[in-house]
Amino acid sequence: MRRLAPARTRNNKVAARLFDELSADADALVMRARALSLPPSGRAWVRVTESDAADAWLIAWMPGSATGWHDHGESHGVVGVLAGTLTERSWTGSHGAVRARVSSRRSTIVVPPGRRHDVANTGSDLAVSLHVYAPRLAQMNFYPERAAVFF
Repeated sequence: MRRLAPARTRNNKVAARLFDELSADADALVMRARALSLPPSGRAWVRVTESDAADAWLIAWMPGSATGWHDHGESHGVVGVLAGTLTERSWTGSHGAVRARVSSRRSTIVVPPGRRHDVANTGSDLAVSLHVYAPRLAQMNFYPERAAVFF
């Protein structure tokens, strides 16, 4: 995995440091994710580690699975694609413009606090990702699909 650029805030630094540490053994994480019990068209996840400052989640994505529009409250996130391909759609301003970005193996997505986004496996193979949050993920807010035009 590529190392993340230096972060500006304490939470950015904590998330980036933990992400770099855990993703150093990406192959073992992919094997662990493949062993999860997966629903036919959904996702499965497991917490990899947690502390008072941060937590990390491993997610296995079946083709066609998606999170739906959500944010991570006050947590800063780092998402790394360990296998397959994920597509992130995010709201990019007050007028509801949507930006789509495809991330493949060894790509990272930085998710600042409050960013509204949707992540999906739009590929034809299993995708695996590592998600690190600082502070620990304590809140997720979900938004209806049509709400994107109002933000």
